[in-house]
Amino acid sequence: MAPEWRPVFEENGLGTFESLWSLEADWFEPPNHRRGGWSGVARVALQMPDGEQAFIFLKRQENHIRKTWRHPFRGEPTFRAEARNLRLLNTRGIAAPQMVCYAERRSSSGWKVILATLELEGYLPMDRLIEDWRQQDWSGARALRRALIPEVADLLRRFHALKQAHNALHAKHIFIDPDNRTACLIDLEKMRPRLTRHQAMLRDLDTLNRRTRYISRTDR
Repeated sequence: MAPEWRPVFEENGLGTFESLWSLEADWFEPPNHRRGGWSGVARVALQMPDGEQAFIFLKRQENHIRKTWRHPFRGEPTFRAEARNLRLLNTRGIAAPQMVCYAERRSSSGWKVILATLELEGYLPMDRLIEDWRQQDWSGARALRRALIPEVADLLRRFHALKQAHNALHAKHIFIDPDNRTACLIDLEKMRPRLTRHQAMLRDLDTLNRRTRYISRTDR
């Protein structure tokens, strides 16, 4: 748990693994049942010392395992890879959700894993923003597009400089704050290192180009 957030979690009665795991909260998305287990996300409000509220996305999974070259037989929890990737980006100044808690427990029944990140306030997925622009007949959003496209390009340039590939770089995984004209990356579970920056860039930009609808050749 991030040291600066531990008092907040404890004040909200969520200072232990058991309290976070057993917390009753509505699912933000329906739980995903695959890989021999399940994984789900809840949006949780935390009372802050100043009387305001902060929101976190509390992700919980049980026996949601993938096999890797490090763990070819037993595998490892998918959230472990996501936490590792978030930690890398958070420490390197690459815009991504801020991880505030990660914990895992293993027992005779398997893995239980918790991952919590701060909510991205004011951000929208880029695919939704593109749809809004299309409905405005594009002309109404020209200034915003001209500001945001270089911002997204710079984010990806700095990300790929780490020789990392997102491996699922769809427009819905790039979040945009239209008011502050900033961008960040989400859904980092599949992020992996590549041998070169060029390899990482080609992999991701090919996916983004093929999977993004409505954008003009000029904007691409």
